[in-house]
Amino acid sequence: MTIPVEYPTSARPARILRKFVKPGGSKVPHEGIDIYAPHNVDVFAGASGEVNRVVLSNDDLNYGPYVSIVTRLGGDKIRVLYANLKDIRVSVGQVVSTGDVIAKSRGDYVKVVIQAPKDNPYPQFPLKYVAHPRRHLTLPRLRLRPTDNRLRLRREPNTDSEVAGFVNQWDQLETPDHDYRVLKLVGREGKWIRVYNPYATGDIVYAAAWYLKAVSLDDPKQGIPGIPIRGMNLDRYHPLGTPSATPLRYLGWVRLLYNLSYNPDNGTYGNNDLAATFNRYLPVLQQYATSGNKIILIFNHQTYGEARGYVWGQMSPAQWDDLIASFVFYVRQIAQQFASLNLIYAYQIWNEQDSPPTNQAAVPIPASVYAKLLTESIRAIRAVDSKAKIITGGHITGPELGVSYARAVVALLPNDAIPDGIGVHPYGTGPADSPFSIFGSINNAIQKWSGVLPNTPLWITEWGILDRQGDDSIATAAADFADGFIEICEDDYPGMVACAVWYAWADTMHNGYGMVRSDSSARQPLYARFLGL
Repeated sequence: MTIPVEYPTSARPARILRKFVKPGGSKVPHEGIDIYAPHNVDVFAGASGEVNRVVLSNDDLNYGPYVSIVTRLGGDKIRVLYANLKDIRVSVGQVVSTGDVIAKSRGDYVKVVIQAPKDNPYPQFPLKYVAHPRRHLTLPRLRLRPTDNRLRLRREPNTDSEVAGFVNQWDQLETPDHDYRVLKLVGREGKWIRVYNPYATGDIVYAAAWYLKAVSLDDPKQGIPGIPIRGMNLDRYHPLGTPSATPLRYLGWVRLLYNLSYNPDNGTYGNNDLAATFNRYLPVLQQYATSGNKIILIFNHQTYGEARGYVWGQMSPAQWDDLIASFVFYVRQIAQQFASLNLIYAYQIWNEQDSPPTNQAAVPIPASVYAKLLTESIRAIRAVDSKAKIITGGHITGPELGVSYARAVVALLPNDAIPDGIGVHPYGTGPADSPFSIFGSINNAIQKWSGVLPNTPLWITEWGILDRQGDDSIATAAADFADGFIEICEDDYPGMVACAVWYAWADTMHNGYGMVRSDSSARQPLYARFLGL
């Protein structure tokens, strides 16, 4: 009987960085496997059992801190050793179940060594009873996902072979191969993995391993594991724009513009008092962070540029350069103010920069200029806060013009200024059968936008229903629209959407359809269903 050992971390993509190598060959022997596990991720027990050893520092094995767990099944017994750990949470004699957290990873990998005391096939190893992990290691409900779109499936494992079809990032491919073999090959240049052809039942074809990542159907559906994708757009200076954190507690995100330019004390624009603005925003942001929401902060022309003498539709290259220099200066100062507080999860640079000139709610920027502004902003923020994510301003012009604009921008970015994601505002898209999906299905938008920065989650930082404020007759249909939108993101594209932030919290916040009316009363059933109350 073979005792299964589940892949012991949820870090993705699942991958063996250093494989098992038996003694006696030309390669350096390696008695276990090293799996991908970035610093500080949870490490789980891959099989139920009793902890028989805990080592908190290096011993003669030179594994660093490790935990050893004995598993018995029928008359068989194995011992699984998990090494390169920190913050070990178990003790000798403790009984653990599969999936229990035993520690955190100490570096870029976790070492797993399996011992089967019934035999000793590799006596050359210093450690006795070492077993080959291929008989034990499993990733339940393993699937392979392409890391880019239009990946070719081949009849044979080479690039000259006949093309059997194409697959995309949202496809989840099954494989007839053993989990250990797949995890050993995935992501490796020049290797090929057998997969079932999704276009022909039972047909086995080949996919390039270096364009694949291993996931599980049991993985979280969120683009950022552990953070629900639903969110809400708020407004610090709107009378209804910063509600109590209580109704938002089940949402993953809140998003606000950081408006340095406006001084609410005297109603003037063009201000640059960093301390005063910080003090206005800090308690508001703290209440949402304390309730578990992740915060997206927008930097745009109202952060710096408004009332500075710029005429947006008539900007010269020299004026853009002047604006960028000042904008980036303030961006850096603001990010530095928040850096030590660990409050801001992501900064969004500008808003709807690809807008047509007729959009009164945004300032359009030529792609080449936006690339420069984005580059310098990313460098400035990362210089003072290496943890915060940085994403593009929400693109508004859709999956054709908008994608072309975004690709042009990305092509101009240097390697040290690649953002952590693309922000989009797919208004008018949603479930195909909704009356509010006037521009078609959200599926098309996700598929097109996902190719701009492959293998990073898509940030939907505004979506909703526009120009229907005050119309309670559509509240139930709006709730159905919102539920269907989220369901598509989570079920059709698991792991591909970081957030979906509704615009807006209240009627009178520009032209968004609010969760609450202009008198602050809840708009049911949209309010309760979207907020998960």
